[in-house]
Amino acid sequence: MGWTRFRLPTVFDSGLGAVRLAGEVSDDVPHVPVARRMDSWILSVVTAGRGLYREPPTGDRRGVEETITSGSVLLVPPGRTHWYGTRGNAVWSELFVVFDGALFDTLAAAGTLRARRPAPLDPVPSMAGLRAVVSAEPVDAAAADLRLLALAGWLAELRAAERDGAAPEGRDAGLARAARRLAADTRAELDLHDLATETGMSYDRFRRRFAAVHGRAPAAYRNEARLAAAAQLLRLTGLGQREIARRLGYSDEFHLSRRFRARYGVPPGRYRRGA
Repeated sequence: MGWTRFRLPTVFDSGLGAVRLAGEVSDDVPHVPVARRMDSWILSVVTAGRGLYREPPTGDRRGVEETITSGSVLLVPPGRTHWYGTRGNAVWSELFVVFDGALFDTLAAAGTLRARRPAPLDPVPSMAGLRAVVSAEPVDAAAADLRLLALAGWLAELRAAERDGAAPEGRDAGLARAARRLAADTRAELDLHDLATETGMSYDRFRRRFAAVHGRAPAAYRNEARLAAAAQLLRLTGLGQREIARRLGYSDEFHLSRRFRARYGVPPGRYRRGA
């Protein structure tokens, strides 16, 4: 529980662009006290809770007020005055990134990066992958550029998901929410029985339905997301295996290495050297 600003000790502002700020709110009140206008793109993905998004009327543009729900993805372009948050200091969970630069200008010109008002989307590109990208601490400009390219790839996957269709409704909506929460649960702290209860199913029924829809059981789905996050941290950062294991909730680097080798066929060190 709390608000975390990912540590960005150096902002590498290359020809591609830069990540200006990134952070995560976990069951806490979001810190956007007043309407703001920024010179960068803002990406927000809400994984739990509800809130509001507002734009004041400006010139010929009418004002906007829309509800934010769990699973909502929001993209605010540079120069747009806006506010988002919760009502009455209610809590939510959110991952956010502030970024800009020539790479993202190119994506915007091509229609791949577009303003998006808050709306659920399923499937959302990997939350574990996004968290790995934005929480990475690049050791040099080359690593920072790799992180920007990975973020651009995530945004391209988001646009592809928008084209493919909207979020599911009815009985599969609860399973979609569960999948989003599992993909974001990189430290494996979420109790699967509690998650089943939230969907209104017994654990056995939840496990069967989830596997039928997503192709694997809930625990395996989460493990896949955690290992994908480990792979991205190996490729994009200079973090040691012990620190990666700690961040992703593995008991130690040997536990991570065993799971990683079983999934990717090589140990983490060899994977990093070949990345």
